[in-house]
Amino acid sequence: MKKLILLLPIILLAFVNVTVNKKNVYPGEEVVLTIEATGNDIRFPNITKIGNFSVQGNAVTQNITILNGVMQKKVTKSYIFFPTKTVTVPSFEIYVDGKTYKTEPIKIVVTKPKQSHNPNYKLQIGANKTDVYIGEPIIFKIKYYQKANQTPQSIEIQKPDFNDFFSRLFNKREYQEGDFLVSEYDYLLISQKSGNYQIGPIMAKIGYLTNTSPVNDPFFNITASTLKYITVFSNSVKITSKPIPQDSIYGKFKASLSVDKTVAKADTPITATLKITGCGDFSDMPDFTLNVNNATLYPQKPILKTYIKHNSLCGEYIRKFTIVSDKDFTIKPLSFKAFDGKKVTLVKTAQIKIKILGSPKKSTDNIVEPQKIIIKKSVNYIYILLAFFVGLIIGFLSRYVKITKNEPTIIQKIKKANQKELFNLLLPYSNDSRIETILKRLERNIYNGENNKIDKKEIIKIIKDLENVT
Repeated sequence: MKKLILLLPIILLAFVNVTVNKKNVYPGEEVVLTIEATGNDIRFPNITKIGNFSVQGNAVTQNITILNGVMQKKVTKSYIFFPTKTVTVPSFEIYVDGKTYKTEPIKIVVTKPKQSHNPNYKLQIGANKTDVYIGEPIIFKIKYYQKANQTPQSIEIQKPDFNDFFSRLFNKREYQEGDFLVSEYDYLLISQKSGNYQIGPIMAKIGYLTNTSPVNDPFFNITASTLKYITVFSNSVKITSKPIPQDSIYGKFKASLSVDKTVAKADTPITATLKITGCGDFSDMPDFTLNVNNATLYPQKPILKTYIKHNSLCGEYIRKFTIVSDKDFTIKPLSFKAFDGKKVTLVKTAQIKIKILGSPKKSTDNIVEPQKIIIKKSVNYIYILLAFFVGLIIGFLSRYVKITKNEPTIIQKIKKANQKELFNLLLPYSNDSRIETILKRLERNIYNGENNKIDKKEIIKIIKDLENVT
């Protein structure tokens, strides 16, 4: 009896599948979304965000299967993201062989962690004060404890979320405390807004190498090393930040104002220096300027130097100004309010008077009294006519002598002037925007040590234009 064998065609069906590696995570923990599609013509959407969280990495793998001459592809795409709040992975549309498939939404629940109690690892955070004013410094510490006999291959400690705080890492040290090796990180925090804040918990990921077999067959003795992670969570810290009196800066400060000269010639640059020292919220220091009348003020960029002293942010604020005037003037006192947590103090500089030599004074030299001309009948008109011609000759000669006098012109002076001389020569023309720009370049060269290009040909062209010189 003969057997009848029927060869039936194998039909490979297209399908789409979506999975996540975990549905319950702690804030900032890694979630891997995997979408798998089988078919010939496969098109995935462009996924850059899942909920409000950006995709931090992705991977693609592809397998091709040929069965009875029929080829089919299987494409797998993975997306990595780190949610800090509960989020739902939305439905995505996948195009496979002319059909559109929709994936099922998946909810990822993010729960607040509790501090870990691992015998080999500990993570702690703390602050030297938790009830502060805006601008008051806080010393915030992170301590990671590891048993001395442990040898992890990698340690990743999460940085706390310091939103609404100025933060600076200023100290890092390692030491042994009993059976533990301790890594300590010290941050300076300064609150920028009033309110109640919670910092942490934060986590540490500790990676260990483990040996695994990629082939589940005792015949093959193959092993591979992979990293396995242990997650350790810290406690949390609550901080209350209170407002300070309006228009004040937190801290204790001293301010002084000095000048390089109190007596100067007209249009000679004078340098004034504002200096503020102390401890407090230097990050909130305003852009101070001077109140000066009858003078032109050229402020330089402020220089701020800060350091940590006695758990406070201390420092020095310096700003210099170049002042030019042809009249006596007064630099009025500069002041601001400082709040030290108990009282408000007015920080104030002294008033400074500047004497300018050669200041313009009221003069009667140019006032010409009208002359009375009395002509008597007995005057000889020939003498009058002769005197008229003599006056013309004298006027012509005086004009000629003035023109031919060997007095350098403004153009000649510009050609020979150094930068300081050029600065003084151009000051009378500072109303012109082009000259004002050149004056600022010169001022930065002279007093800031910069090397801005000064084109004398350009300057001469502008002066000729202003003086209508041909």
